[in-house]
Amino acid sequence: MTNLDCTVVTCVYNKDRCCCKENIKVDGSDARHNRDTFCTSFRERGDSATNAADCGCPAKPTDISCEATTCTFNDDCKCNANHISVAGSNACDCQQTECASFRCKCD
Repeated sequence: MTNLDCTVVTCVYNKDRCCCKENIKVDGSDARHNRDTFCTSFRERGDSATNAADCGCPAKPTDISCEATTCTFNDDCKCNANHISVAGSNACDCQQTECASFRCKCD
């Protein structure tokens, strides 16, 4: 599992800058830059009945499915990085988030 820091404080799963979800999915199949990726697991606070307080204890180790196959950390659609960050502090939808740790194989 990958240690995940998350600055997307507008996400229902974010608690103390950690993710309460046991697994997330990052998309961006043709990504060349981190801005081309996004967390498809993002859910804006207030658009569901779940609150961060109800989603359990935040944990840094997270299972990350990743469609950004151009990333150096992608191993058969799983993130194999020791640590990543998901960014997008004022996001209103998943397209406004990004894997800040994305590194393109093409660089």
